[in-house]
Order: sequence, then structure tokens, then C-alpha cells
Amino acid sequence: MFDDWQSAFAVVAAILIAYGVILWIGTIVWTYRDIRERTRDSWSQTVAVALVVLFNIPGLIIYLILRPGETLSEAYERRLENEAIRRDLAEQLRSCPNCSRPAEEDFLLCPYCRARLREPCASCSRPLELSWVACPYCGSTGPQPVTAAMGAGSSPLSAPAAVAAPPPTAGAPPSPNPAPSSQAGSPH
Repeated sequence: MFDDWQSAFAVVAAILIAYGVILWIGTIVWTYRDIRERTRDSWSQTVAVALVVLFNIPGLIIYLILRPGETLSEAYERRLENEAIRRDLAEQLRSCPNCSRPAEEDFLLCPYCRARLREPCASCSRPLELSWVACPYCGSTGPQPVTAAMGAGSSPLSAPAAVAAPPPTAGAPPSPNPAPSSQAGSPH
């Protein structure tokens, strides 16, 4: 009878030992696969696997505490997402501040709402931001006014040019609305 208990105990012990060895090998393989998905650093991979090989379950717990928080594919997806967000922000910067529709870099006016986006350079006529004080392309100072750059009547948004009254002819009655003189009101 004692022999039956010893043989049953030996079988149960062998099963438990086999289970422990299989669990230990499984945790080693899982740790190796997991750390390879999280880093390309061979030293970190070696340390992680050595923790589990030497300390089994406590080593696995230590590894789980110290392992990188995201896998390489998650980090790659996060970088792609951040770049997409940056690209969207850059496109929003290239949108009309008035109607938020897309506007190209070289547009002077919004094609949808006709809001002024940029001014042409006085020298090279390249589009300049309204806040710039100098042209980065040719070095001239600031954007030129639209009326002077486009000429009279070339843009529906250009301000109407001041029309000077023709000089009075001999014998003609004086104009009811004389043109303002630049010298009017200035002391001589």
C-alpha cells in the first residue's frame, strides 16, 4: 500500500514538474517574442530573456514592469498618426482664415470668399504674407498695395483709385466738388 502511494506521488510530482518546465519554457518563448516586438536592442532582449530564464515567474513579473510600453508597430503607427496630424495642421494653415476652405500657397485672394490672403511683392510679384516686412525671394521691402501692383480695374477687390478733377478750362464754371489738394490746409 505504501508502494502505491509512492508511485502515485511520483506520477503527480512528475506531472507537476513537467507542467512547471513547460510553463517555464513557455514564459521564456513568450518573453523573447514580446521583447522582440518592443525593441531592436539586442542587449535589452538578452536581459529580458535572462530574467525569465533565471527567475521564472518573478523574473517575468520584473520583465512586465520594466518592458517598453508600446510595441515597435504601435510606435510606428503613432509616428504616422502624428505626421498625419502635422500635415493636416499645415493644410489648415494653408486655408482661408475667413471661410476655412483650402487655399494654395501662391493665392493672393481666397477663391471662395475673396478674402485677402497675401500681397504681391513690389519687385518680383511673388506672394508675400501680409505680416512680412521684406520679401524673402528678392529682398525688397514688404508687400506692395494691390491697387499699385495690379493696376486700375484689374481686380474686382482693388480699391478705386482717387480720380482727380480735370483742370478748369477758361470760361468754365468751377466744379461743385473740387479735388482735394495735397497742399490744402498746410501753412506756407
